[in-house]
Amino acid sequence: MVNLGIDFGSTYTMVSVFENGMPVTVQPNHLTYNYPSVVAYDERRKRYFFGASARDKLGKPGVIGFRGFKMLLNQQMGDVDLKERNYEDINSPEHIAELFLRHVIDNTLEKLNEDKVGTLVLGAPECWFQSLETVDARGTLRDICLKMSDKIEEVKIISEPTNAAAFCVWSYEKQQGTDFDGEILIVDYGGGTLDTALVSVQHIGEKMQIKPEMRSGAGENKDKEIGKAGIAYQEAVIKKAICEHFEVTPDKIAYNSDFDIAVKSLEDMLVSDKQFVDETFGDYAANPEDLVEEVFTVIRYDNEEVEINFGQMRQAYIETIHPILKKVLDESVRDLPETRMVHVALVGGFCNFCLVKEQIYDYFNIGGLNAHIKNVLQKEEDREKAIAHGAALLSDNVMEVCNVAKFGIGMYIHFGDSNEIFMKYAINYGQEYIPDKIYFAKDDDGRVAPMLLVQLDNFLLNFNKDESKGFPVHPKEEFAARLIAIQQISKTHHTS
Repeated sequence: MVNLGIDFGSTYTMVSVFENGMPVTVQPNHLTYNYPSVVAYDERRKRYFFGASARDKLGKPGVIGFRGFKMLLNQQMGDVDLKERNYEDINSPEHIAELFLRHVIDNTLEKLNEDKVGTLVLGAPECWFQSLETVDARGTLRDICLKMSDKIEEVKIISEPTNAAAFCVWSYEKQQGTDFDGEILIVDYGGGTLDTALVSVQHIGEKMQIKPEMRSGAGENKDKEIGKAGIAYQEAVIKKAICEHFEVTPDKIAYNSDFDIAVKSLEDMLVSDKQFVDETFGDYAANPEDLVEEVFTVIRYDNEEVEINFGQMRQAYIETIHPILKKVLDESVRDLPETRMVHVALVGGFCNFCLVKEQIYDYFNIGGLNAHIKNVLQKEEDREKAIAHGAALLSDNVMEVCNVAKFGIGMYIHFGDSNEIFMKYAINYGQEYIPDKIYFAKDDDGRVAPMLLVQLDNFLLNFNKDESKGFPVHPKEEFAARLIAIQQISKTHHTS
């Protein structure tokens, strides 16, 4: 039996295990350390393909391709838009995600010569923990893993930036040979979501305890787009090039096999020609308007060759990414005094893109005058592996996570013969809590009220003060709307 950490990414998925005192990537083969998050179904052979083999089959006759299924678990995209991306009937995003994760776990166990996973720590976007618009996706992901009870004994869904923080702290202490002192602001930018988390670290015996202090993120699917990160950017570049070439509006572009192949081609070129991309944007930094003269690559769409120039790439970034990244960074640091020591760690594949790094570096002035801002991870490889490695550390109990309530949840209570009504909280704002532990609201004498909290999105009502008699309920729409509104106004307010 083995414990695993998985970074289930929108673009790539990575698996790590803690062995011989180190987090180690479990490679799917000798050529790469990750799985492309792609599934393909060959209609003629009635067979599914996964990862690299699926990606190679995209666009082939009789092959249906599925991408971005992780981000589609939040059920924010309508049936018509899902169908345009090949999801329908049996092949729902949930079904495809389950098939893909089972393949990854089966392949990993075979590589490790193991038959079962003891504890699986699976990363999920921070917005799935913070936004009631997407929080159901976390439950869906947990349910998918629970269906694999033949392979997995225990599943923990932990936010991706929290996983990354675990690895950052561990890596820092290994490199510096001293305990980490301070806080880390994780900026996690991948294929689907942008997540940030400010975490503090406490040493308890031989273990490190991570406590998320502030969190923010963006990743809801809107206007037919998948998330607000790498995938959305690549699709925006392709759409901009197609619109200019054919002189059409974006709503005329179909998400067909031509579009899938174009996105795949652009993604490959951004990776293989990274140095060329970095140098070109750097050379034109003083005159970015001249970038339209520089062609980056050529794609095929509707039987025609379509040029993609650097000007389109820059404009797509300005329109799609820049405002979202600035908004989330503003939210992440708005309550921080300027004198506070904060280490900044950039994780996720999209953080290696030169325009993302440039914006973040300019925002924090990394390497400049603000000496209290430091970049914890310098290697690109570490940025890409941080979530999976951190999940492996947490799965093996090398580190622990403190769960902190984002809202105070309580109820009005009437006890005995008194006419006085009390407001009592089951969980107070900022309180550390243990997931799945029962927390009752009580009066001053310790008498229990008929209500308890399990998690933000999962309440348990109990009118007999007996755990076995409780039943789960979810917040009503008006309650959910109230929580969202309060969250947007201030992170220091309580709700009840």
